Amino acid sequence: MATWEQTTLDKLGILQSGKKTHKPASDPVLFENGTVPFVQVWCVKNNLFVRNVEKNYNEIGKKQSRLFPASTVCITNNGRIGDASILLEDSCLADTLFGFSSFENVSDPKFMKYCFNFGKIKKLCEYVASANTGTKALTIERLKKIPFPNPPLELQQKIGKILSTYDLLIENYQSQIEEAKKQVVWKMIHTS
Repeated sequence: MATWEQTTLDKLGILQSGKKTHKPASDPVLFENGTVPFVQVWCVKNNLFVRNVEKNYNEIGKKQSRLFPASTVCITNNGRIGDASILLEDSCLADTLFGFSSFENVSDPKFMKYCFNFGKIKKLCEYVASANTGTKALTIERLKKIPFPNPPLELQQKIGKILSTYDLLIENYQSQIEEAKKQVVWKMIHTS
């Protein structure tokens, strides 16, 4: 097997921080009748895609934030350092997240998401997040120093497609199990 070239994220795509400028961040004026998903750190759980967003920005909220396109890889920069999921739709990210947008014909979003799940990269993210500081926080500058694998694009796409197929199956089975549990509890409550 050939050794894959290693490179940094800035050679593979655009890495930006989520943004919010309005204080307080939970001000209802930002969310009333909102339609633009506001992705927070807890929404990124290493699932393939970001799901279950609870808040949506309106135009006021969107203007004080930064809009990231669908297929952006969301990366947690504190708390659970280096967890990653992909946006299904254009969304705004909290400042506790980074957004990575792959360069076209250079990197594949699904492959990049799975790079963050890879043990070596996950450990490097955690290591650089705690280097020389008392608190754990991943910065863009530190993240850009981590080497990432860069196989040919066709191979990235193939790997991303295979792994995402398994992830979608797992997510489907998990939701079926949760639904079955709810039905069992409902039957237990209503048949006694």
